[in-house]
Amino acid sequence: MHTGFWLAWVVSFTVLQSLGQGIEAFSVWLRYYVITLPVFIGHTYLIAYWLVPHTFYKNRYGLLIMGVLVLLPVFSVIELIISNELVFSFYGSFSPDETNYLNLKNIIISGIGNHYILLVFFAIKAGQEWYYSQIRKEQELEQNEKAELEIYHYQQQPRLILQLMDALQSTISQNPQKTPELIIHISNFFNLFLKESHADWRPLLAEINLMEKFLDINKLVTHNQLRGEIRLRGNLKPFVVPPFLFLPILGFAVKSGNGCNDSVECIVIIAGENRKLHLAVELRSNKKLKPAVNHDSEMLRMRVQHYFPGKFTLAEENDENFRKLQLEIFY
Repeated sequence: MHTGFWLAWVVSFTVLQSLGQGIEAFSVWLRYYVITLPVFIGHTYLIAYWLVPHTFYKNRYGLLIMGVLVLLPVFSVIELIISNELVFSFYGSFSPDETNYLNLKNIIISGIGNHYILLVFFAIKAGQEWYYSQIRKEQELEQNEKAELEIYHYQQQPRLILQLMDALQSTISQNPQKTPELIIHISNFFNLFLKESHADWRPLLAEINLMEKFLDINKLVTHNQLRGEIRLRGNLKPFVVPPFLFLPILGFAVKSGNGCNDSVECIVIIAGENRKLHLAVELRSNKKLKPAVNHDSEMLRMRVQHYFPGKFTLAEENDENFRKLQLEIFY
């Protein structure tokens, strides 16, 4: 940043000062800015990296003003001596008219020029700090989101184990003759579930297979009080998804239906068309569904945004006895 700033300063002001005056004027002004560059750099850095941190950041505004007023004439005099003795004195047409160039007028004009450089430097420095702070903020948000997604992913296993163990306990107490069949279903489910738990992506059909087994388990537990099916449309073989992207939504729907103590219908529609994947989960009941905060749909939105940024739509409909979630992903 520093090298680019000072290089741009020398080149741009050399061109501006010599514009329309020929090659001799260009060489004079180039020599002027190159020779006086250490003065400008020293003045700028002394204020930016020493005076400001020791005064402005410590609320010593009086000392800041005093320091600026002291440094203004000091560096103005140095710049005038160097420019007139080492540059303009060798070029008659560019030498100052007055022999006493160290007058109050020239010192003020030179000081204003020095402080103009300082203001431009601070403006660029502030812009750079803002830019880097935005990058750091985005990186922190990305890291926090990634950590939250990882935590949610690894919570799926204990959550499902707990939910299915509750279902098994309920079956043992209410319908013990179906317990062996339920244990086989749960065992088959977890064989697939644990196998895919560490994969980054997997075929959509594998996710659907897991959802079908999960739905069968819950239909068995509720003695077919839960009526549900997964309807597949289109060619789904080319699609891949992150593991357990849709399963938590089905789990939430089933859990919501179980709480209303009535016949519940759960319909899952998964359709593939060209490069678009459509998911719809509908839950219907004659009685009022149990109200609950759908944390899984919030996490679904976050996960889809992470894996398919800006390439999806997600909508929810909620009523007393009806709930629907629709998701479209564009590959």
